[in-house]
Amino acid sequence: MVNYVDPKLVAKALARVTKSSNVHYKNAVDKIKKNRKQYYQNKTTKTLQKSLSKDRFNTYLEELYKHDND
Repeated sequence: MVNYVDPKLVAKALARVTKSSNVHYKNAVDKIKKNRKQYYQNKTTKTLQKSLSKDRFNTYLEELYKHDND
């Protein structure tokens, strides 16, 4: 007699093992858990740095620091 395992359970177990063994994924999750607001702010800053011109990006940073100091 052969026992069959549900494919959904196998896929879920594989996904869990893959996520736990992936170093980059684990580091990202740890950073998010430590400081969620700072992580997402850094992420948006990186994307804006790539998309905006230098002048626009510098004004964005000035406004960001101005709001942080207040």
